[in-house]
Amino acid sequence: MESRASDVADAKSVNINDLLDQGEWSGFQKLILALMALAYLTDGIANQSMGLAIPALMQDWGLPREAFANVAAIGLVGLTIGAVIGGMLGDKFGRRTMMIVSTGFFGIMTMAQAWVSGTGDLMVLRFLDGIGIGAMIPNGAAMIAEFTPRRKRPLALAIGMTFIAVGAMISGLIGNAIIEPHGWEGLFVVLGGIAIAVALLLMLALPESPIYLANSGASQERLQAVAAKCGFNVSGKEIVANRPQEASTHRTPISELFQPDVASSTIFLWLAFFFCLLANYAMFSWVPAMLASLGFALSLTGLGMTSLAMGGVVGGVGSGWLINQFGSRKVVLLLSGGGVIASLALGYLINSDTQSLETILVFLFLIGVCASGLLNGLYTFSAFIYPDSARGTGVGAAAAAGRIGAIASSYAGVWALSIGGASSYFLLVAGSLAVSLIGVAFIKRQIPKAADVH
Repeated sequence: MESRASDVADAKSVNINDLLDQGEWSGFQKLILALMALAYLTDGIANQSMGLAIPALMQDWGLPREAFANVAAIGLVGLTIGAVIGGMLGDKFGRRTMMIVSTGFFGIMTMAQAWVSGTGDLMVLRFLDGIGIGAMIPNGAAMIAEFTPRRKRPLALAIGMTFIAVGAMISGLIGNAIIEPHGWEGLFVVLGGIAIAVALLLMLALPESPIYLANSGASQERLQAVAAKCGFNVSGKEIVANRPQEASTHRTPISELFQPDVASSTIFLWLAFFFCLLANYAMFSWVPAMLASLGFALSLTGLGMTSLAMGGVVGGVGSGWLINQFGSRKVVLLLSGGGVIASLALGYLINSDTQSLETILVFLFLIGVCASGLLNGLYTFSAFIYPDSARGTGVGAAAAAGRIGAIASSYAGVWALSIGGASSYFLLVAGSLAVSLIGVAFIKRQIPKAADVH
């Protein structure tokens, strides 16, 4: 942008926030998005490793599925704790540092599960694994937000987050290729090794966020180098950020999320996250069991997961594009409302003895579009509404609220299936998405459409 270049040339100092918010989306900045998408892909792969390994573990150890319930639950607890701690540590020690540490850590913990001898050992490692997976999410979102122009930020965040679902899909393909010849041990080694390799790549290729560098009092040489890679001509100028007064301490207490201008948005964001992830995890955890309860063969129940995941990829990327075009309020409310309607409709059809697999798969795809699009919209909210110095903490705390909903889904899904079968199960999904809709409606700080961003 020529006007921006002339502004830089005439000023004694430049604001890195303004440069990034209003500048072009350079190839280097898109490379950062690609690296974060790759990291999120490994997150999705590692997150699904236990689900892929459980059938083989049941066979080898002679244990029923119920014996692994606590293993699955403790992993979600680790995710919840990791999201909060990881976001706070990222605000204090840097996005790059935490991305490398968390990705390498959950890679090592995933690989270590290849040598366990019982569910006790597995629970410990799965808990630690979850901490690493959870810690990576808020730092990746903060990194994407802080390297992307404001008008492109919703799309970039949506693309990055969608790769969690892509990773989940890829993990199934890897599992099919690995488990039979090499067992569950080989699966954990391969999936953990992928994350470790990505951590090494991040160590070589990922720079620190320039906004974090400016706020933490980093040298002008480091700031100049990163700014130049982004395509900004700032040679000889002092680079500052929006909140340079915090450079000496750079502490971000969680109380900053409850300042008067963001407190109500924080509360309603947490509410929306809790029920959105309750709905999402209820779907991914119990759709195969739901289809089996309707009498479909076990060989067909996996198609439900495929339809959900495909819808999730479409909804994830689509939500970012739509938010860019129309702003967040209309799009996120539309997605949550669409999820409610699709869930209620599918529950009604099943209750009316309409049990065509093709019809069910179409509705599962639509629910996946809406539920995953809503979730990506919420992550975009959380990266948007908080100041730079609290972005990691804000995203991490919101994600943790969602993970508590995910833990609750483990019990809510089986409860709904037990009391009323598939119809009450989809009533649970619809009700959860409806509460999430209400939470979104009361979030004050909304994202404008790209045309209104100056």
